[in-house]
Amino acid sequence: MKYFVTGEKNVGKTYLVEKIKPLVNVKGFETRFEPEGQRLFLHFLNGLSFMIGERNSGRLRIIEEGFKEAARELGTMEIPESCFLIMDEIGFLEEESPEFQQAVVAAIRRSKNCICILRKGNYSFIDHLKRSMGIRSVELTVDNRDEILNRLLREVEKERTDTSSPGGDEGI
Repeated sequence: MKYFVTGEKNVGKTYLVEKIKPLVNVKGFETRFEPEGQRLFLHFLNGLSFMIGERNSGRLRIIEEGFKEAARELGTMEIPESCFLIMDEIGFLEEESPEFQQAVVAAIRRSKNCICILRKGNYSFIDHLKRSMGIRSVELTVDNRDEILNRLLREVEKERTDTSSPGGDEGI
């Protein structure tokens, strides 16, 4: 099960991810601004964080070293079949980091299950992902978000029941 999810700001993309995370083993990252809204961090779900952006005169600028470190972490991350890869979100700063782009593509290819939130807009890397990865892409809206959430929850449950436990359940 692999999905790209896009949609307008504040439509519920992260809410959708937050509803799925407690149901499965997860690997991946989330991008969040610090409370003051000046610095953007990429937080890996294993606890590592890297500053990837900073506001300067109102504009968000890339922190290249943060993306390089994040690319190394994502590039070496083991993603067992039993885990879901969560990437929330890929946005416009990634346009400036070829190393991180390569790590994203490689991680998606290594994962069996993936939910990747993509910023809505015209961005070459995001367009490349949608065109070349062969992954279903859905646009979340206020009108369809409950339907999309329910569909993803059903697919997550199906993946959980299709994945046998270590040692198997035979004979129980």
